[in-house]
Amino acid sequence: MTRHPRSTQRVRHLWLYGVILLAAFALAGGRALAEADCGDDEPPKPTKGSCPAGFKYSVKKKRCAKVSCASGSVWSRGAQACVDGHSARLTDQDIYSEAHARSDDGRFAEALELLARIKKQAQPAVLNMVGYNTRKLGDLDKGIDYYHKALALDPNYVKAREYLGEGYLQRGDLGEAKAELMQIANRCGTSCEDMPSSKTRS
Repeated sequence: MTRHPRSTQRVRHLWLYGVILLAAFALAGGRALAEADCGDDEPPKPTKGSCPAGFKYSVKKKRCAKVSCASGSVWSRGAQACVDGHSARLTDQDIYSEAHARSDDGRFAEALELLARIKKQAQPAVLNMVGYNTRKLGDLDKGIDYYHKALALDPNYVKAREYLGEGYLQRGDLGEAKAELMQIANRCGTSCEDMPSSKTRS
């Protein structure tokens, strides 16, 4: 089957455009954290005592400021302090948030090591994040498998569909990438935050 260069280029431009838009939107905000389940980080809140995991209230700045813990430690929202990375005081959400931060910094192997410590592994957000970091470390097929596991738990978890589409595009499966675009559009519309033409993350 012959691939049309113009069609291929158009799909790649669509995803690239989405990547750029995500970077802009990611700076503006995020999703709310769920205490029981791991989810994406929420934007810092400007009220004392309500800072999300990985943030500490700064009296000087009058807002939540990102906490940088020393190597081997993780910010505990409950303790409002950096604690040992293997401490029983850390919640799954604490660990997930730290893994998310390290992934954002390009520290993919460290992120995977943290994600492996999460007790409740069968969560779409966790499996999706494992897939993302695995793909970034070069194991594309294994990363795609994790996206499928996330979607088996929640077919409407469109963030996994977004990353799955990017994985297919990386592998050169343009038809599968287009299919994921259609799935996202069908499940939440073209204005969905995970629609690559609106917002995405590479």
